[in-house]
Amino acid sequence: MLTIGISITRDRICGVALDGSASASRIAATVSVPCGEPFGGAEDAAALAGELRGALPGVPLSGAVLTLPPPLTYLRPLTLPVTDLPRARAIHIAELEGNLPIEDEEILSDLLPPAPEPSGLFFAVAAKRSLVETTAENFRSAGIPVDRVVTDPVALLALASPDGGPPPDGVYLSAFSDILLLRVSGGGVLAARQFPLALADASGEILSALREAAGDLETAPAPARFLVGAAPGPVAKAVPEATVLALPEAVPQSHLAAYGAALAALRPKVAAGFSLRTSADAASEKERGRRRTVVAAVAGGVAVLLALGALQFTVWAEGRKAARARALVRTEFTAAAPDVRNVVQAGAQIREKLESLRRQQKELGTDGPSPTELLMAASRSLPQGEIALREVSIDGVRLRLAGEAGGGAKLVESYRAALAGTFGPTYTVTVQESEGSARGASVRFTILVDRKGERRAS
Repeated sequence: MLTIGISITRDRICGVALDGSASASRIAATVSVPCGEPFGGAEDAAALAGELRGALPGVPLSGAVLTLPPPLTYLRPLTLPVTDLPRARAIHIAELEGNLPIEDEEILSDLLPPAPEPSGLFFAVAAKRSLVETTAENFRSAGIPVDRVVTDPVALLALASPDGGPPPDGVYLSAFSDILLLRVSGGGVLAARQFPLALADASGEILSALREAAGDLETAPAPARFLVGAAPGPVAKAVPEATVLALPEAVPQSHLAAYGAALAALRPKVAAGFSLRTSADAASEKERGRRRTVVAAVAGGVAVLLALGALQFTVWAEGRKAARARALVRTEFTAAAPDVRNVVQAGAQIREKLESLRRQQKELGTDGPSPTELLMAASRSLPQGEIALREVSIDGVRLRLAGEAGGGAKLVESYRAALAGTFGPTYTVTVQESEGSARGASVRFTILVDRKGERRAS
């Protein structure tokens, strides 16, 4: 399997292609092209695609992960009234609105994974929506579909994670196109800063941030320090005891961010599925859901009008053609119930026949709610969160729900529990399938709702 990572700087676009899986991958190609304009354009994306095709003859270019550098992003610490990542993702953009130098509707943001200590502290990395979409479209037009858009802190976390596991606790310094500083604890981020590379020579602010990230050294031992790549001289000299992470010699310093982006595709859990495209897709899904609601409301209104029309027609037929209606009822009843040979009072006999059929259904175990009632119960049970139903099938009293949950397995379990509460003890609700999707943050699921005692094949 080919995985492509792409990084952008003001002067150059780099690409790294990995061949293999998360546990065993090799570097298939490293390419780069100079930017004809700051941070590249459509022609530069096409040139990089040409370089990759030349380095990988005959190999189709699969989906890529694109990482944006600090000059194109905004890193902000946020203190939120929640401690879990799914709910924080759902509300954090409201905290950014009015606090970034871009229009609120242009904010595209996601959160870095938080430290396990429940403090409510999160770090958001935001970018301008139009810039993200335009950049991704440039590569798509060049024949490289972009699956995810991440940022350099995510690439750094992927580089620091051994074999896809959580990065070791400590303070990480790197210099891809700019200087990044991350304090990692329990796989999450406790502190994060990014500085222009021009500050490397006057490194007082960087060293101050390094001391702040290290915390209170009087009450706790100093955290380990790690250098990822070749940090500028003054910064590297300030941390002589830092451990230099071993990276493949085949990857040049200028390509480290692209290499980290490629690893992020293979290790989505390292950054908790961070993706700026995820936020955009959620907005699109919300709009699609709104359109589906409007369509359903229109369809419901049409159904009510048709029902009223049918009722009015029945009244008219009874008033104007009562004799013909009675004869028609008698004829239809005789066809539907040929075992009733003597039709005297068709209405009373129809009710008696229906009661008999209901008793038979109950004895056979085939009585149950209508498809409409099943769908309404499934809809009422939907929990709060990013969850979308893709397919619903009904077979008698059996209901099968297939969809995608943005909050992971925990949200799927919440939906299963809500369904169990709605349908009650006479039904069983089981998760038949739950697996991560290619996007990394979401989980595909299939839930089966069936009445106890049913013995049909799945």
